[in-house]
Amino acid sequence: MNRVVFGSATALAALSCLLLLAAPAGAQQPSANTPSQPTAQPGQTPPPSAPQPSEPSATPAPQAEPAPQIEQRIERLPPGFERERQLGSRPPRSLTIDEAVQLAFAQSSAYRLSQFDERIAAEDVKQARAALFPHLSAPLTYFGTTPSQVRAEGEPLIYSYVSSSAINETIALLNASGELDLSGRLRASLRRSRYQLDAARAGTLVARRQLALDTVDAYYNLVLARERRRFAEETLALAEGFLKVTQEVARRGADESEGADLLRASVQVSSRRDELEQARAGEAAAMDSLRLLTGIDFETPINVSNIEKDLPTASDFSSFTEEQLKTRPEFGQVEAQRRAALAEASAARGERLPQLTYTLNGGFDAADFRPLKRYAGGSAIVTLTIPIFDFGASRSRETQARLRAQSAEMQREVTMTRLRQEFYIARATALSALARIRDTQSAVDNALKNLMIILARYRAKKATITDVVDAQSAFVEARLANSQAVIDYRVSRVRLEPNFGQ
Repeated sequence: MNRVVFGSATALAALSCLLLLAAPAGAQQPSANTPSQPTAQPGQTPPPSAPQPSEPSATPAPQAEPAPQIEQRIERLPPGFERERQLGSRPPRSLTIDEAVQLAFAQSSAYRLSQFDERIAAEDVKQARAALFPHLSAPLTYFGTTPSQVRAEGEPLIYSYVSSSAINETIALLNASGELDLSGRLRASLRRSRYQLDAARAGTLVARRQLALDTVDAYYNLVLARERRRFAEETLALAEGFLKVTQEVARRGADESEGADLLRASVQVSSRRDELEQARAGEAAAMDSLRLLTGIDFETPINVSNIEKDLPTASDFSSFTEEQLKTRPEFGQVEAQRRAALAEASAARGERLPQLTYTLNGGFDAADFRPLKRYAGGSAIVTLTIPIFDFGASRSRETQARLRAQSAEMQREVTMTRLRQEFYIARATALSALARIRDTQSAVDNALKNLMIILARYRAKKATITDVVDAQSAFVEARLANSQAVIDYRVSRVRLEPNFGQ
């Protein structure tokens, strides 16, 4: 791939020189005041060519170059348009695919929201575990009543409530209460919370993987948009160079066909400028999408990596098998949800079994603090609750949980089928992209040779301007197809990774 890219850039430089030297081929040198067209160096993106004004000629030729009018219209556009043309006003930032993914993980997104869900599920586990242990408390109570109005003369004042032991009663206890899990309801609730935590963790991995894939798509969309813009700049440079050659040919002769060729060449320059502006707009949009995911400032341009490095072969796909799909987080998430539903059914069934609760107290219940030791002690209360009838509420909850488990079982099969489909589509796309890369490399070489031959035939007046335009378009389309094949391969290759982004 590197051979094709650098070879294309070298050939473009030769083409530009060939176009500039085409006019002297008719035994007449170009005028000294004609500025030379900048050429693309190997491995370097050529800058956008500035439009050249038409030169005066001895033979009247149609003045059809609209470049000055286009530049005047651009100058009257709003100030913000220049920022979009420059793709930012700050120094560019080079970004690799791994750096882009890591920056995306640090941004507020569905992935960060799934992390909150995971932390919430972890707190549910703590609460379910705490239900197995005694709950400690220290109730402090003061209970005062009015004196009884019925008493014999000379008797001391006595409390009026039969439940009281004094008019002023103070109670201070250390209380421990809980439930002995005879029915297994609390243990089932703990298992359910743990499975829900596993499902939340798997959901976090699913969101993380999806965010990584979205970032990869945005990154390679920018790569393709940049390639499209670079090809548009090179094509515009060729079109402008060809326009200069056509102007020189029209200046030396008065053939009507040469005047038509000059008009066609001028139209091609305008069309190539329009394609370049569209490519710049597409590059700006792709860059903004990547900025949104990575959190890079919208005023900072982004430089992406070269996509033609380290292209593997079809033998690298032997390690990707269907068995690896079982390690995907989507599969683990559905399985954890199924187990959580079964645990919830067990907890609902335990509600219909006897439950044993206890309360342990230690402290004092006194009316006078001076003989406090006399009223200090402990107590224990054990309660066995036998459920009799709850109008089918617990049985309905058990049935509901089992239905969720069955739904999760079906969802697991659907998920596996979907993951298998994605796996085979990604593998077929990647293998097809490798074949397309080889074919498009050959097509780029052939399209370049064809363009040089057509240009030589046009100088010899054995080809028409239409042939030149078609050859230029075929050359650009071949290079775009090659870049698209490389990007399709890389995106599909990433989607085959079962634990990508984790």
